[in-house]
Amino acid sequence: MKKPLLTLLLAVSCVVSMHAQFSDLLQFAQAQQSLSLYTYKGFVEAGYNAGVGHYQANKIEVTTSHGVTNGNIFAGIGAGIDILNTDTDHDDTRWEEGMDLSDNAYMVPLFLDFRYMGGRAVSAFFDCKAGVSFLVNDSYITIDDGIIDNDVSFYLSCSIGVRMALGTKSAFNIGINYGLISQRYYGYDDYYYHNRYNGISLHSIGVTAGLEW
Repeated sequence: MKKPLLTLLLAVSCVVSMHAQFSDLLQFAQAQQSLSLYTYKGFVEAGYNAGVGHYQANKIEVTTSHGVTNGNIFAGIGAGIDILNTDTDHDDTRWEEGMDLSDNAYMVPLFLDFRYMGGRAVSAFFDCKAGVSFLVNDSYITIDDGIIDNDVSFYLSCSIGVRMALGTKSAFNIGINYGLISQRYYGYDDYYYHNRYNGISLHSIGVTAGLEW
């Protein structure tokens, strides 16, 4: 009687042990499968935007983004270079003598990048970059009747357009872009030599094109 009972207990113990090992193996396989769904993807894009609104600055922009995809969703980080032109006819005599004034601004944006991409040969995409942008000029940038100075700006760039696949992972993108840069601003009036404002928003609309791999 003891022998069959012992055999039964050993069999139950083996089944429990095998079930635990199978469960661990299944969890490991699921984790590996989940990780394999995330793959690296990179982008490089260039575009031109025309300024709109009261304070206007035209913009040439080149950016690159790197991150991972899971299906049609991309998330990553990126950086770029922006060249802004305010096309301002400034009066140097309004400001201190010797101030270095310019209507060209050079900025470096650093951002998080989120993108939705269709999976067909020709499909739509939506992209949104948000972060900060650093003015790297040594000079003050003239705009309207004031200047913007060396300060960190809020940066936003959103695009919507068409994605054309070139291979299994590569594609060419072309779209319409909206850009926003918020900057600290110093105005001038007849009562105060420097009249500081909290900030201005530079809105722009343009086109962008890029490659992904």
